[in-house]
Amino acid sequence: MKHVESDTYSVAWFKLADCIARGEKERALGVFRLLSHSFDDSALACQLYGDILKSFGDPAAAQKYAEAAVLYRERKRWIEAAAVYEHLIAIEPENHDVRKQLIELYQQLNIRSKVMQYVSLLVNALLQKGEWKQTIDIIMQYDSAGDHAFTAELHERMLFHLLTLSDVLPDTKFVHAKKAIDAWNALGNEQAITQLLSKLRAADELLAQHAQEYAAK
Repeated sequence: MKHVESDTYSVAWFKLADCIARGEKERALGVFRLLSHSFDDSALACQLYGDILKSFGDPAAAQKYAEAAVLYRERKRWIEAAAVYEHLIAIEPENHDVRKQLIELYQQLNIRSKVMQYVSLLVNALLQKGEWKQTIDIIMQYDSAGDHAFTAELHERMLFHLLTLSDVLPDTKFVHAKKAIDAWNALGNEQAITQLLSKLRAADELLAQHAQEYAAK
């Protein structure tokens, strides 16, 4: 950051905070533009601009956050990029692309709990919209992002959603039954398999029979 006389710099930030507190958007943006000349970090500048817009409920904040996230990623500053995408998803909760970006970033950061959280949220959102084909793609791509229990639960969720649809081939449904059984087997969790088969019998007797035979192998 360029050298700025500290007292003047502090006063400027105080004035910016005061403008925001008073709801004076244009003045706040004017002060920020003056301050931004002292930045040597364009990603941070975009993020702060987004923060100001967000404080005024301005939807343009999303664009500034998106620009900041791209700049952070270009610089391989994964943590900052993820933090900005977290802000962005709060503004645009239905933005599936942002969820995918968060999943990829948290995979790079090896934060499995966050990967599982956002995969699960993305799956739920897609299923609610009836986009089951895209959901299958997501599950197949990320089902190993967590532990075996996470894998099994994802495929069970997909399986029982598909069972409510009349235009899905039995083989497509059976794939998810097998994947869930394999994951529970990897954990040695026979009780979970028994529960799965019991639920499946109540929904589709023929598919349950095939799954029972597969589990017995």
